[in-house]
Amino acid sequence: MIFPGIGAARGVAAAALIASLALPPAAAAATRGEFDWGARLRLRQEYLANVYDLSEAAEDDHNSIRVRPQIWGSWAPGEHWKLYALLTNEHRHWLKSNRGLEDRDFEIHELIFENLWIEGKRLGGTPFGFVLGRQNLFYGDGFVCWDGGPLDGSRTAYFNALVLKAEFEKRRVEAHFISNPERDEYLPVANDQDQSLVEWKETGAGLSYVDESAGERKIEAYYLYKNEWDEDMVFPKSDVHTFGARVSGHAPGSLSFVLEAAVQLGNRGASDRFGYGGQATVRRALPSWTLSGGGIYLSGDDQSSDGYEGWNPVYSRWPKWSELYIYTLAGENGPAYWQNVASGWLGTDISPGGRLALEMRAHFLWAPEALLLGCGPHCPALPTHVSDDFDYRGTLSIVKLVWNAGPRVGGHLLWEMFEPGEYYEYSGRRNAAHFLRWEMLLAY
Repeated sequence: MIFPGIGAARGVAAAALIASLALPPAAAAATRGEFDWGARLRLRQEYLANVYDLSEAAEDDHNSIRVRPQIWGSWAPGEHWKLYALLTNEHRHWLKSNRGLEDRDFEIHELIFENLWIEGKRLGGTPFGFVLGRQNLFYGDGFVCWDGGPLDGSRTAYFNALVLKAEFEKRRVEAHFISNPERDEYLPVANDQDQSLVEWKETGAGLSYVDESAGERKIEAYYLYKNEWDEDMVFPKSDVHTFGARVSGHAPGSLSFVLEAAVQLGNRGASDRFGYGGQATVRRALPSWTLSGGGIYLSGDDQSSDGYEGWNPVYSRWPKWSELYIYTLAGENGPAYWQNVASGWLGTDISPGGRLALEMRAHFLWAPEALLLGCGPHCPALPTHVSDDFDYRGTLSIVKLVWNAGPRVGGHLLWEMFEPGEYYEYSGRRNAAHFLRWEMLLAY
């Protein structure tokens, strides 16, 4: 047994039932061609301890099984046209919580359209095309754009968007227009549970340029505009203009690298905004293993100034660097709100061949600015004072064992541990936080 409390047979039985429904037998396979379809199933069990308050004073560990079946279909009536739909459901079976969730009756939760879009590609023999509808957007490695709805966790990552494209041989330009409400408004929801997606209504537009003409170098530049508006006025209205660039590729000596930097202008309420962030990664590939290291910097707000200097993660509130630490950040600005964080990190990936790979990371985390917290309604009701005398957040260790049996079956085991530094003051008590997960992926 990997996690405490795993012996709940009802959760495992429910997972097996969903698997049998989501994955049809091979005899039922659809005819390939203009119409295609398939199904996927993700099973997870997650155990969290001390991730919010970094203290063992209160019993607040969580243990749950997450089941996410998906079914998709695509239709390509011609060479330049495609229609795609993806239905998703994710429900949890709680084995332990501090909110009495394990005592609830079985609930299948919502069935939603995670994707529903139409694409026109190289229309009329030109380089121009578009994608309209509910779709996924991903720029670079997700530093500024990956997840359009952070409050539903990893259930979905979609955007309601129109994307205009111009694709040339080794260059492309995209413009996007986004509308993401606090809750799903645009498409039908079966068994609606009023699931929160983001704390405020988000609208935005942007322009990106990708150039792969320089051999083994890839150059990207982008501008993103985002407006955040909360009808209840709990959060201040914000306009964020993000200007950024990213360079990645290979270098001599089996090295590869990523350099990305961005600045932000605009306003937050009545305050002028000026934030900045960046990341750098270097990897060296060796036989059967890879060494890596890098740095991250996301500015914090200088509360002694009249302006607002905090980095806005735009559309990147997802576990890019840690599954555990997104919950610890919840007490500052909300879950996965990456701001006021700096890190130097080291890592290694060991791939001896075959089906297994081992990934290890160590992050050393700082806070660029002292912070006195004002927790919003989506933050946990826990002690949230942090030190204004120390800036070392703590040390984060990550170990992940990945198993891949082919394109249809895979999974992983993950353990993260965070040792809090003196930046955190919870009545003098600082205890390690843990995040453990196993995952199984099946596809048809």
